[in-house]
Amino acid sequence: MPNYDFQSLSSYDFELLARDLLQKDLNVRLESFGKGRDGGIDFRFRNPQNDLIVQCKHYADYDLLYRILKRSEAGKVQRLKPLRYILVVSTSLTPQRKEDILALFKPYCRSTDDVIGREDLNNLLGLHPDIERSHFKLWLTSESVMARFLGHGVWGDSELTIERIRQRTRLYVPNPSFARARKVLDKYHYCIIAGIPGIGKTTLAEILLIDHVDRREFQAVRIANDLAEIKAIKNPHSRQIFYFDDFLGKTALDKLQKNEDQRLIEFMEEVASNNNWRFVLTTREYILNAARFRYETLANSAVDLAPCIVDLADYTRPIRARILYNHIFFSDLPDSYKRALLENRRYDKIVVHPNYNPRIIDHMTRARNVVDIPIAAYFDDFLKNLANPILVWDHAFRHQLSEAAQHVLLVMGSLSEEVLLNDLEIGFNKFYQHRRKQLGFSTTSRDFERALKELDGNFIKTTLVGKDQVILLHNPSVRDFLESYLANSPKEVLDLLESASFFDQFTRLWRGLRGKRFSAIDNNALAFLEPFAQNFTAPQSELVRVRNSMAEAVGVRRVEWSFEAKTIFALEVALALDTTSARAVLERSLEKISERITAGDADKMDLVSLLQKITPIKESFPASAPLLSNTKNYLIGSLEDFEDYKSFGRLVKSFPSSVEPSTKDRIGVEFIEYCKDYVDGWDDDPELLRHIANEISMVASQLGADVDEYSDKLIDLARELEAEQRRSEDDSDDSDERWLNQDRASEDVDLMFEDLLNEIDEKSN
Repeated sequence: MPNYDFQSLSSYDFELLARDLLQKDLNVRLESFGKGRDGGIDFRFRNPQNDLIVQCKHYADYDLLYRILKRSEAGKVQRLKPLRYILVVSTSLTPQRKEDILALFKPYCRSTDDVIGREDLNNLLGLHPDIERSHFKLWLTSESVMARFLGHGVWGDSELTIERIRQRTRLYVPNPSFARARKVLDKYHYCIIAGIPGIGKTTLAEILLIDHVDRREFQAVRIANDLAEIKAIKNPHSRQIFYFDDFLGKTALDKLQKNEDQRLIEFMEEVASNNNWRFVLTTREYILNAARFRYETLANSAVDLAPCIVDLADYTRPIRARILYNHIFFSDLPDSYKRALLENRRYDKIVVHPNYNPRIIDHMTRARNVVDIPIAAYFDDFLKNLANPILVWDHAFRHQLSEAAQHVLLVMGSLSEEVLLNDLEIGFNKFYQHRRKQLGFSTTSRDFERALKELDGNFIKTTLVGKDQVILLHNPSVRDFLESYLANSPKEVLDLLESASFFDQFTRLWRGLRGKRFSAIDNNALAFLEPFAQNFTAPQSELVRVRNSMAEAVGVRRVEWSFEAKTIFALEVALALDTTSARAVLERSLEKISERITAGDADKMDLVSLLQKITPIKESFPASAPLLSNTKNYLIGSLEDFEDYKSFGRLVKSFPSSVEPSTKDRIGVEFIEYCKDYVDGWDDDPELLRHIANEISMVASQLGADVDEYSDKLIDLARELEAEQRRSEDDSDDSDERWLNQDRASEDVDLMFEDLLNEIDEKSN
């Protein structure tokens, strides 16, 4: 038998559940009522033979429930004089409690059977499981479903906990984007969920994951930073749903690692052809559009990258109202603040606001974010934050944070999305002391520690990945704010550059606000170039998960750029600034690369990438003149592993006239010989076998070699393994449409909020 406590349901959801259960159990259709105080009636069944009234009360505290029933409800029933009165409560009831309530409502409650408590409701749910499944918030937030979800997922860093998922899902209101996402997943097996910041992309993705885990027995696998994280856990014969949140970056196009765009497309092709796999990705729509311009593989992809857009238009007035209602109902706001939103139908100005956004709703209904706002000003402040979402963080940043906490956030705004605690402290100390010398404020040795405690849980959050302590911003809107703040704070930008400790501080500050460079850099090119040149060999702060053979995250490591990759960025800077100093930085880097080639230290793939970008404009940069010849000789002279041949093949494809036909033919023959041994040993993973087959075929086509014998061998072996372990295809599940069932009674927004206000009044009287 089910064992719900119903605390994940709002009063409105609880009434609908009670209505559906009683309609099923009594085989009647209960009347629902529109706007106006209920007068003791939530639902009613009336005909010449019967006059039944149903009242619902959703309280966890029995003593409070009994006081309200005795003080107000008993008198209402005496005036109505129904033939039968049924009371439905979410409270746990003992036999004595039922007798006490029955005494209040005799003779209208005929027996204790007409007093339905928590245990009775669970019994009815066991008798009518179709009702349980149709009320998705009921089972979705249950302990058993949450445990099953986490037990069937590889999350590694414990970022998703049962309580955090339950908090998200009990606030969720179904909308048309769910149906679209499900159709896309069923058709393509992958789905890119895109939309504006704060619209609910992550929540929708998590709902899809839980649905697949609970209803279809999929294993959920979260990708934190890089597709390489799932290499050990992928199993084409197991039902797996992969989840990559903000796969292109939080606020700008900065997430994909080297060649990650190609690996991403290849993996999506694999998912599309495997009925056991699903892949859910989220991103901001403008970042996805930018990615199509930057990455040729995404612009000319073999797979359809048409996203499922979570659109503000999906949020009709009833859906917006339900989202706001849920946030108010479950919030920790004092009742006086709730009244400020509910009285005089003020909530309607929020519901119809053109900038309505669930993230702003969530922020403004958390007590810690608003309790310093006078009650009389709370509603107006709510509207101001909708009008200008940056205000959500701006007020707290400027007026509530200490000097040290502000500096921690500014440094985080220039670093990777998540950083090691030690790296953040290094960046903070250098920036903080730099600013102290300029501004003259006092510091202590405990400032960093205190700042973290001040920010944790609001602006930032901390997590353990294995034994590594990682810090990240609380949600993407904080980075939105920091980028906006820095765009209008040139002094802070210049100070961050002058005190930078990590190379990616330059790349991130260069990208600016949504990819538009900060004016502080354009107006002070030397202030960027001098520290940039000095820190050219500085480490990255960017992290990637390190996983064991069970795909469990056991730690993190920095993602380091090669010197050649950094030179590609230096080329971008030189072309954009077009100054003598910028070109000089690039020229010095190109000269250094010549030394690295001679020493055998240069990164081969990045060398070819640099050549592709600089060759069309090589006349502008004299130091690049010998680069093509040096690179060709370097690649030809050190063909030892597959990546070497892959780099050379890419060079031949990009610069065919640079390689003599005889040299190309010779290396093609060598590659065929190399493949004889290379294809052996890949015998336990069909997906990997297909990948290797595609890789060697691609390189062979560039070298004019024939490796069909070996690629066909790998494909045949993959098919044999799949035949041995093949599983039956998914059965269709027509019941999923129940997820989209909106309330079968007509939804009256004003009644919903009025009832919530009445509940507040009931508890306070």
